Amino acid sequence: MTDATQQAPEFENPYEFFSHTDLPAVTLERVIASLNEDDFGAVAHPETPNMAVAQRNDLDWVFSITDELVRVECVLPTELDFAEIAPVFHVITNELNAAAFDGRALVGDVDGHAELRGDATFTAGPGMNDDQLFHALNYAVFAAQEALLGTLDNFNEFARTVQERDAE
Repeated sequence: MTDATQQAPEFENPYEFFSHTDLPAVTLERVIASLNEDDFGAVAHPETPNMAVAQRNDLDWVFSITDELVRVECVLPTELDFAEIAPVFHVITNELNAAAFDGRALVGDVDGHAELRGDATFTAGPGMNDDQLFHALNYAVFAAQEALLGTLDNFNEFARTVQERDAE
C-alpha cells in the first residue's frame, strides 16, 4: 500500500507556500461554462472582450468580468417614454436600492425609451473553484432578476393606482 498524500514543499517562510500555488483566475470561459451547466445558453459577446450574453426568462442577460469583479445584468426594454417615466422609475429604484446589498435596479435611456435593469456584482478572486463560481453566478442571477422584477411589480402597482384614480 502506497501513501497517496503528497508532502507540501518546505519553505523558510511559511507564507512562501502561497506564492507558489497556481490559483486559477475567473475567466470569461469559466463563467460561460458555469452558466451553461444550468443550460443558460451564454455565449461570448462577438464584439466586446470579457463579456458574455444570453437570453433567459424573457430577459436579455449580460455578464462582464473586470479585474476580479463579475457583473451580472438583466435587461428589460420598454416602449415607455424615458423623459415621462424616468422620475417614477427613479423613485421606485431608489427605494429598492436603499436597502439592497445583493441586487440593484437601474433605469436606462435607450433611444428615448426607458429600460429597466437588474444588476448584481460579486468578487471573484483567483482560486475561486468551479462550485463556488457556479453558486455565486446563480445567486447573482437571482438577485439581479429579483431587483428588476421587484421594480416592475412596484411600477405596476403604481400604474394601477393611477389608473383607478383616473377612473374615479
